Amino acid sequence: MTTLVVVGGGIAGYCAALAARRDGANVTVIARAPGATALYAGGMEVIDDLEAVLEQQLHHPITRLGLDSVRLSTEFDTAIQALRLALEKEGLKFEGTWRTRGLYADIHGVARPANLVPASVAGGELRALGGKRVAVIGVREVGDYDAASTAQALKELHGIDAFPEEVSIPDLPQAASLTDLYGRRAPQPLRTRSASIAYPPGFTNLPREGFELLSSPPSPHGWRLQQAIAHSDVRAEVTSFETARGRVASARAGDRTFRADAFVLATGRHIGGGLTGGRVTSEPLLNLGVFHDGSPVTSLGTRLQHLQYLDPAEELRSGLLTDNRLHPLDDDGRVAYENLYAAGAVLGGYDYSGPCGFGVPILTGWLAGRWAAKS
Repeated sequence: MTTLVVVGGGIAGYCAALAARRDGANVTVIARAPGATALYAGGMEVIDDLEAVLEQQLHHPITRLGLDSVRLSTEFDTAIQALRLALEKEGLKFEGTWRTRGLYADIHGVARPANLVPASVAGGELRALGGKRVAVIGVREVGDYDAASTAQALKELHGIDAFPEEVSIPDLPQAASLTDLYGRRAPQPLRTRSASIAYPPGFTNLPREGFELLSSPPSPHGWRLQQAIAHSDVRAEVTSFETARGRVASARAGDRTFRADAFVLATGRHIGGGLTGGRVTSEPLLNLGVFHDGSPVTSLGTRLQHLQYLDPAEELRSGLLTDNRLHPLDDDGRVAYENLYAAGAVLGGYDYSGPCGFGVPILTGWLAGRWAAKS
């Protein structure tokens, strides 16, 4: 039986562990803390145009896999189905597929695209709300959310017949925050008259016609997702690896050493600690190569700094490059360690806040776990 250590407790690490265990590996997940997964707003963007990514983005992690669109489609279908089933077992049901993309309103009434959403959000797909009346629930004691403004935005931006309805939760303090609603039973409004009901996120036990709006961090949607995937075997920070003869032998976390046949690095970017900033972005644990548009950041000098000055989002595209089996490369473009795999936001070549924000972690995590289990 293959032994595998997955470093990272976000969605990429979760998918890697899920796939490896499914293939019979003995998996240990080590995570120091929740990563950027806990900050998502409620909608998962997987991928917008697979063919365009393959044709136009040569350094994108999905392109670098070297698989055609048919094989990638099959892998996406399998990975997302397995992820949905696993999350549902943890009490968090998702709806949607990577092949279709909906539009969902956030707490300000602004449309956000998403492929996968919690079942509690799915009823709020904006195009499906056309022709329906929508009651937007406000809570009198909450001071950082205005249901009337949200209803007006839904009407003006999306042509939805929305109206505000305010309820009271007397045991809340005055000027409470939206986060104070988390875990409370959804109040039943009085004047809905067969309307759909849009709730701010966080409530439980929504009525049949109710749905949740998307949020901004700190997000109840993110908290629920992190709770569903936060089953790390070890809560600790990996501080170093032992390597020998082109292989990783063990990971060191605190006073413990974890030996394994293979390792998956799913440490995220700056929030998760997978990359460190500064004058030159670096990978802190194994000194792996960090690349920007296919070139090592160590070779770009001030050019990269100028690019980041003109557009700070450029920095989000820097990260590890991998071969077609998700082995990370060194600065010279060679595979650094034959039993090491990398997945998720630590990879460069894409914007993890963009339309592939969840697609890359889900797919690369899934494949890294499968390939590591067979190594």
